[in-house]
Amino acid sequence: MHILLTGASGFLGRHVAAELIRRQHTVAAAVRPTTHTAYLQPLGVHLHVASLDQPARLQAAMAGAETVVHIAARVHTTGPWREFQQTTITGTAHVLAAATAAGVRHFIHLSTVGVYGWPRPDGRPFVETDDYGRPYRWNYYSRAKIAAEQLVRAAPLATTILRPTWIYGPRDTTSLGRILAALRHGQFRWIGNGNNPLSLVHVADVATAVALAVEQPAARGEIFNVADDAATPTQREFITRICAAAELPLPTARLPYRLAHTAGFAGEWVAHLTGFRVCPPLTRLSVLLLGGPRRYNSAKIRRVLGWQPAVPFHDGLREAVATLGAP
Repeated sequence: MHILLTGASGFLGRHVAAELIRRQHTVAAAVRPTTHTAYLQPLGVHLHVASLDQPARLQAAMAGAETVVHIAARVHTTGPWREFQQTTITGTAHVLAAATAAGVRHFIHLSTVGVYGWPRPDGRPFVETDDYGRPYRWNYYSRAKIAAEQLVRAAPLATTILRPTWIYGPRDTTSLGRILAALRHGQFRWIGNGNNPLSLVHVADVATAVALAVEQPAARGEIFNVADDAATPTQREFITRICAAAELPLPTARLPYRLAHTAGFAGEWVAHLTGFRVCPPLTRLSVLLLGGPRRYNSAKIRRVLGWQPAVPFHDGLREAVATLGAP
């Protein structure tokens, strides 16, 4: 099958491209002129220079594609709303329009469990039939993802939406890279008592979920959570294993959850007041990701597509830390 990817040069996109090619699909990627493509070229990915704000070029890049896998989005816990709107919302609208005009049969959209909003007080895991949450005003990442999903669900072609939990794995320079940098510089603080469960999924397992959605007709018209239900380490176990893999001492300082949440809110204020010239060390979203009790049910994708996580948490985390190198 011929597949067009957006976001192919990113953390998840690289693994998706490699998995699809391993399965004997032909893969093309729409990339910006400035995109670093050194990892994609040896895989045999066909590169098309087409930014998300260039619908005509996107449509040309999709010539002959049966499926589009849309991964590109702004992934950050802070920043101006216009950047989330341009990339995540308007960009998705352009890719959808191009796919429709090009006659693409299937559109797979990578979303996030962040669309559910805050964890439930009773700890029950979220399922795909749950309503969207109500993100606070400055949680632009989740707000934009909800808006993008709504566009996909209204599109005049067959669509599939995948909602992964916190993705980790090799070459993760975003969330895992920042945590490791904070640990190395003695800046990390436990949030709360550290016993809250996290919901993590290895990037290779998410790539497998994408490939199954590409290959199986049963995926069309569906929404799937992508969560490793068996890998729910606590914050303390997660950080302890990172420190062990990187040969770092365990942090000793901690912030009560409410204080961390307040500090995140203050950091967001500073970012807005400085026109985002200051990147706060904490935001409310980052506090929620690491310090909140997050649970999501993935029974549907297991039942419908036969997906099963294959990477043990301990092995996957050790490998991920090793790829980030020494300080």
